[in-house]
Amino acid sequence: MVLLCASACGASSTPSSSAGAPTGAASSSSAASTAAASGGHAFTATLKVTGTVTQSATFTEDLSVLPACAVLAKSGMANQTWSIPQPLTDQSFALNWNITPYTGPGTYTDATAFQDSVDLDAPYQGTADEFDQVSGTTLSITVNSNGSGSATFSNLQDGDQLPVAGSETWTCS
Repeated sequence: MVLLCASACGASSTPSSSAGAPTGAASSSSAASTAAASGGHAFTATLKVTGTVTQSATFTEDLSVLPACAVLAKSGMANQTWSIPQPLTDQSFALNWNITPYTGPGTYTDATAFQDSVDLDAPYQGTADEFDQVSGTTLSITVNSNGSGSATFSNLQDGDQLPVAGSETWTCS
Protein backbone atom coordinates (compact mmCIF):
# COMPACT_ATOMS: atom_id res chain seq x y z
CA MET A 1 0.00 0.00 0.00
CA VAL A 2 2.92 2.33 0.55
CA LEU A 3 3.74 2.10 -3.14
CA LEU A 4 0.19 3.12 -4.02
CA CYS A 5 0.49 6.41 -2.14
CA ALA A 6 4.07 6.99 -3.24
CA SER A 7 2.96 6.88 -6.85
CA ALA A 8 -0.35 8.68 -6.30
CA CYS A 9 0.65 11.41 -3.80
CA GLY A 10 2.86 14.28 -4.84
CA ALA A 11 5.47 15.93 -2.67
CA SER A 12 8.08 18.65 -2.88
CA SER A 13 10.96 19.37 -0.54
CA THR A 14 13.04 22.44 0.30
CA PRO A 15 16.14 21.94 2.47
CA SER A 16 16.92 24.98 4.60
CA SER A 17 20.37 24.26 6.08
CA SER A 18 23.89 22.33 6.16
CA ALA A 19 12.13 15.37 5.88
CA GLY A 20 6.05 11.77 6.56
CA ALA A 21 2.63 11.91 5.50
CA PRO A 22 0.38 9.13 6.24
CA THR A 23 0.90 6.56 3.55
CA GLY A 24 -1.50 3.94 2.32
CA ALA A 25 -4.87 3.93 0.67
CA ALA A 26 -8.20 5.06 2.08
CA SER A 27 -9.82 2.15 3.87
CA SER A 28 -13.27 2.54 2.34
CA SER A 29 -14.99 3.95 -0.69
CA SER A 30 -16.82 6.47 1.53
CA ALA A 31 -13.46 7.75 2.80
CA ALA A 32 -12.28 8.10 -0.79
CA SER A 33 -15.49 9.98 -1.60
CA THR A 34 -14.86 12.32 1.34
CA ALA A 35 -11.39 13.05 -0.04
CA ALA A 36 -12.73 13.70 -3.52
CA ALA A 37 -15.46 15.97 -2.20
CA SER A 38 -13.03 17.99 -0.11
CA GLY A 39 -10.82 18.92 -3.06
CA GLY A 40 -7.04 19.05 -2.81
CA HIS A 41 -5.46 18.97 0.60
CA ALA A 42 -1.89 18.52 1.76
CA PHE A 43 0.52 18.21 4.64
CA THR A 44 3.09 20.97 5.05
CA ALA A 45 5.84 19.77 7.36
CA THR A 46 9.17 20.88 8.80
CA LEU A 47 11.77 18.39 9.99
CA LYS A 48 14.59 19.70 12.24
CA VAL A 49 17.53 17.61 13.48
CA THR A 50 20.46 18.46 15.76
CA GLY A 51 23.40 16.51 17.12
CA THR A 52 25.66 14.45 14.90
CA VAL A 53 23.68 15.89 11.95
CA THR A 54 22.27 19.42 11.99
CA GLN A 55 19.76 19.97 9.21
CA SER A 56 16.22 21.13 8.56
CA ALA A 57 13.83 20.87 5.64
CA THR A 58 10.29 21.93 4.84
CA PHE A 59 8.18 19.92 2.42
CA THR A 60 4.61 19.57 1.17
CA GLU A 61 2.85 16.30 0.47
CA ASP A 62 -0.29 16.16 -1.65
CA LEU A 63 -3.02 14.12 0.06
CA SER A 64 -5.72 14.34 -2.57
CA VAL A 65 -6.01 10.53 -2.76
CA LEU A 66 -6.64 10.28 1.01
CA PRO A 67 -9.62 11.38 3.13
CA ALA A 68 -9.98 15.00 4.26
CA CYS A 69 -7.67 16.04 7.14
CA ALA A 70 -10.16 15.64 10.00
CA VAL A 71 -11.37 12.27 8.69
CA LEU A 72 -7.80 11.08 8.27
CA ALA A 73 -6.95 12.18 11.84
CA LYS A 74 -9.93 10.27 13.20
CA SER A 75 -9.46 7.02 11.29
CA GLY A 76 -5.81 6.92 10.18
CA MET A 77 -4.90 4.83 7.18
CA ALA A 78 -5.65 1.27 6.27
CA ASN A 79 -4.63 -1.33 8.86
CA GLN A 80 -5.01 1.04 11.86
CA THR A 81 -1.77 2.87 11.08
CA TRP A 82 -0.67 6.52 11.11
CA SER A 83 2.58 7.50 9.40
CA ILE A 84 4.04 10.95 9.92
CA PRO A 85 4.49 13.15 6.84
CA GLN A 86 7.62 12.58 4.82
CA PRO A 87 8.92 13.79 1.48
CA LEU A 88 8.19 11.37 -1.35
CA THR A 89 10.63 12.82 -3.88
CA ASP A 90 13.87 13.29 -1.88
CA GLN A 91 14.25 10.69 0.83
CA SER A 92 17.90 11.51 1.61
CA PHE A 93 16.64 13.51 4.64
CA ALA A 94 13.46 11.93 5.98
CA LEU A 95 11.97 10.67 9.23
CA ASN A 96 10.05 7.39 8.95
CA TRP A 97 7.70 6.72 11.86
CA ASN A 98 4.45 4.75 12.20
CA ILE A 99 1.87 4.35 14.96
CA THR A 100 0.25 0.89 15.02
CA PRO A 101 -2.40 0.47 16.23
CA TYR A 102 -3.56 4.04 15.61
CA THR A 103 -6.65 4.79 17.71
CA GLY A 104 -7.28 8.43 16.76
CA PRO A 105 -6.05 11.87 17.80
CA GLY A 106 -3.91 12.08 20.91
CA THR A 107 -0.36 11.79 22.17
CA TYR A 108 1.53 8.53 21.74
CA THR A 109 4.66 7.87 23.81
CA ASP A 110 4.61 4.10 24.36
CA ALA A 111 7.41 2.61 22.24
CA THR A 112 5.33 -0.55 21.64
CA ALA A 113 2.93 1.56 19.51
CA PHE A 114 5.85 2.42 17.20
CA GLN A 115 6.95 -1.23 16.72
CA ASP A 116 10.59 -0.30 15.98
CA SER A 117 9.39 1.74 12.98
CA VAL A 118 11.38 4.91 13.78
CA ASP A 119 14.40 5.77 11.65
CA LEU A 120 15.94 8.94 10.31
CA ASP A 121 17.76 9.00 6.99
CA ALA A 122 20.23 11.89 6.85
CA PRO A 123 23.48 12.73 5.09
CA TYR A 124 26.54 12.50 7.34
CA GLN A 125 30.11 13.18 6.20
CA GLY A 126 29.10 12.99 2.54
CA THR A 127 27.24 9.66 2.69
CA ALA A 128 23.76 8.47 3.58
CA ASP A 129 23.37 7.44 7.20
CA GLU A 130 20.50 5.89 9.14
CA PHE A 131 19.73 6.71 12.76
CA ASP A 132 17.49 4.22 14.59
CA GLN A 133 15.77 3.94 17.95
CA VAL A 134 17.88 2.25 20.65
CA SER A 135 17.58 1.65 24.36
CA GLY A 136 17.23 5.11 25.88
CA THR A 137 15.55 6.70 22.86
CA THR A 138 12.70 9.07 23.79
CA LEU A 139 9.77 9.29 21.35
CA SER A 140 6.50 11.22 21.28
CA ILE A 141 3.90 11.92 18.58
CA THR A 142 0.81 14.10 18.92
CA VAL A 143 -1.89 13.97 16.25
CA ASN A 144 -4.58 16.67 16.53
CA SER A 145 -8.21 16.27 15.46
CA ASN A 146 -7.61 18.50 12.39
CA GLY A 147 -4.75 16.29 11.11
CA SER A 148 -1.94 18.58 12.23
CA GLY A 149 0.62 17.35 14.72
CA SER A 150 4.15 17.06 16.00
CA ALA A 151 6.74 14.41 16.70
CA THR A 152 9.82 14.69 18.90
CA PHE A 153 12.70 12.30 19.36
CA SER A 154 16.01 12.14 21.17
CA ASN A 155 18.89 9.68 21.11
CA LEU A 156 18.32 8.06 17.74
CA GLN A 157 21.71 6.53 16.90
CA ASP A 158 23.61 5.35 13.84
CA GLY A 159 25.79 2.22 13.69
CA ASP A 160 28.65 4.11 15.39
CA GLN A 161 26.30 5.10 18.26
CA LEU A 162 26.36 8.76 17.21
CA PRO A 163 23.14 10.43 18.45
CA VAL A 164 20.66 12.88 16.96
CA ALA A 165 17.56 14.58 18.35
CA GLY A 166 14.87 16.61 16.68
CA SER A 167 11.28 17.25 15.79
CA GLU A 168 8.81 17.31 12.95
CA THR A 169 5.74 19.53 12.93
CA TRP A 170 3.01 19.54 10.31
CA THR A 171 -0.26 21.14 9.32
CA CYS A 172 -2.98 19.60 7.21
CA SER A 173 -5.09 21.84 5.00
